[in-house]
Amino acid sequence: MAIAQEPGTGYVVLNSYSQPPFVQAGEAAESGLAPTFVRLLRDASKLPVPLTLETVPRKRLELRLEGPRFQGLAVFLAPEFLSEEARAGKWSVPLLVDENVLVSLRPLPMSSPEDLVGMRFGAIAGHIYRVLGPYVEARKIKREDAPDHVSNLKKLCLGRVDFVVMSRSELAGSGELAGCLQPFKWRSFPEPQVIVRRVVIRVPDARVTDRLLAATEAVACSPAWHAALQRHQLSTVGCNSPRSAQDPTPRR
Repeated sequence: MAIAQEPGTGYVVLNSYSQPPFVQAGEAAESGLAPTFVRLLRDASKLPVPLTLETVPRKRLELRLEGPRFQGLAVFLAPEFLSEEARAGKWSVPLLVDENVLVSLRPLPMSSPEDLVGMRFGAIAGHIYRVLGPYVEARKIKREDAPDHVSNLKKLCLGRVDFVVMSRSELAGSGELAGCLQPFKWRSFPEPQVIVRRVVIRVPDARVTDRLLAATEAVACSPAWHAALQRHQLSTVGCNSPRSAQDPTPRR
């Protein structure tokens, strides 16, 4: 399943998030976080070979990363959610600090997962939910799978599930697509489920790797990237190093 990158042809940048705000449709396509990051990284790294964004399903991304022949990058990942084989490579500074939250139509008071017993939980097929998994296995919470977050939010709007678990970034992009007449409400878990999204780099040339790591740091702390995140009420971590304070946006 892995595709080797031929020397001199450039590197693929894998992304497994196919919905807003990571990928946008139509005229707004270039404003998605994934193409925005790749564009800024290309400008900051000044590599003589192209970086090509490729959006694939999550399972395919994991299979590609688990293959020993893969050469390239993968974005918006947290190593703790990948297998040991898939997380191999050099990891960048954080691009985005995210959080898994509970989304509902009515306020959802919760001091522990026990407060969700008897409810219906909108999940994504194939996803692992570490906090709620034991309750689903014990049949205390009923899991209802859907192929994507928009489908889950539509089910929530129709009253077919009581709550959905998704990241704040995905809610920021998917909420309007659900077409619900009622506003969605979200809250953190009692112990916040923070996700620090990074880039994993796996290229054979150590000099190129270092160049991409430095460029990613510059992009992550640039005004252009912060502005892209702020459009969706998202943020990254503080930036202190002189190198990361540089704005990689080319001057015209």
